[in-house]
Amino acid sequence: MKYMSKTIIKDMGKDLHIRDIDEKEHSQLTQIADGMGVSINSIVKDAIDKWLLQKNEIPKKHVLLIYDDDKAVVELLKSVDKIAKEQGWFRAFCAPPDHTSKKSLSKIGWFDGSITPYNPRKDPVKFCTKMTNKIYKASKQKPLFAIDFVLAEIASFSLDDAIKLERDFDKDPAPGIFFCPYKAEDVMSSSIAEAMELFLMHDPFYILKDNELYKFHVTKESPHKLFLN
Repeated sequence: MKYMSKTIIKDMGKDLHIRDIDEKEHSQLTQIADGMGVSINSIVKDAIDKWLLQKNEIPKKHVLLIYDDDKAVVELLKSVDKIAKEQGWFRAFCAPPDHTSKKSLSKIGWFDGSITPYNPRKDPVKFCTKMTNKIYKASKQKPLFAIDFVLAEIASFSLDDAIKLERDFDKDPAPGIFFCPYKAEDVMSSSIAEAMELFLMHDPFYILKDNELYKFHVTKESPHKLFLN
């Protein structure tokens, strides 16, 4: 039997009514409170405080992922999907029409933020802004756990355009983790200046080799340290 608890948490300054707690749950909560020598109000307030703290600690970052196999990236995401789902992250992706993620990630409940008509070359910034806005709206303020495979395609014809998109994202990042995938061949064919800007934007960054994930840090060194062990 469902009921509304009419318990008032006075020290919060507002009355808080807790809905959808059944008799069994209420009984268990009462036993725990009695055993700890505290009130149910204190337990509820503590739980709310911890939840608010957790919300404040949600990261705002984009993760550089260098790879050479789209299927390996999808398998990586699938391997952590359960954790992301259980923790309440909004799982989303955007990708070209024929990308392997269209079938694989959609099948396990990821939101597809791709838009049509598909033409990122015409105006990459405008196109990607529409996609990210679509994902932000659908997330309903949940923290994101998302990946943008369209970025990898943009980098394949213009790494400079991809970096401009990264800079734009950095100005006002959404709460959560946003993967920025780049094909290894596109990064290695770029200039040192472009590659270093990409690395420094994301330090640390990651390289995916088959099903193995490697983490890298960038540090600026003095030439004299070449002589040290």
